[in-house]
Amino acid sequence: MASALRASGTHRWCDGRLRSAALRASLPSVLAAAPSPVDAQAVRWSVELSAGSAYNASSPLRIRQGGAPDLRLTARYATRPWTGAPYYAYRLGRWSPAQRAWELELVHHKLYLTNPPPEVQRFEVTHAYNLLLVNRAVRVPFAIVRTGLGAVVAHPENTVRGRPLAEARGRLGGGYYLAGPAGQVAVAHHFRLRGGWGLSLEGKLSGAYARVPVQGGDATVPNAAAHALFGVGYAF
Repeated sequence: MASALRASGTHRWCDGRLRSAALRASLPSVLAAAPSPVDAQAVRWSVELSAGSAYNASSPLRIRQGGAPDLRLTARYATRPWTGAPYYAYRLGRWSPAQRAWELELVHHKLYLTNPPPEVQRFEVTHAYNLLLVNRAVRVPFAIVRTGLGAVVAHPENTVRGRPLAEARGRLGGGYYLAGPAGQVAVAHHFRLRGGWGLSLEGKLSGAYARVPVQGGDATVPNAAAHALFGVGYAF
């Protein structure tokens, strides 16, 4: 009987020693896997550069020029992403621990009028019909959803009734004008790579209204477009 009790006590003691050793061995890996207080409160920044193209919906175009009747038409535009200055977008974001971000984005959008009337020899906004936007972004399962509001910064190039626009002027210099309001909604899917790098596929809808100069007058150029972009980004 005594020997049985001694054997049972020895077994419990060995068992306890083994459990204690296993706990000590696993503790470092448990602590390493747990998020630190610093990580839980970290704010991250991200930068992205994208290329792509856009489909432009038909929209009303009105051109006013002193001494001549107004021109009105339903305009059709091409984007031509690799003609002249390319179509692109870049974005800077500040992400909170709650997976929400404030972002500053510029979309270098482009418009080429493809159905000009005889009075219009050239009508482009290709350097560009820039959408300068402040976005609110939210990360949801499998996607990032963003909405944005901002302005059109336009660089028009046109010749109407044989009168070319002097392109080097512009209220912002270099032929650029603050032309009107703009907004967007977008959905993106990100593919994580190593070391903070990632790839993204994004679709967005944009709407904007702009007034740009022509020689001796101006033109109202609203635009609604669907965009598809592929990008590379880095988070730090």
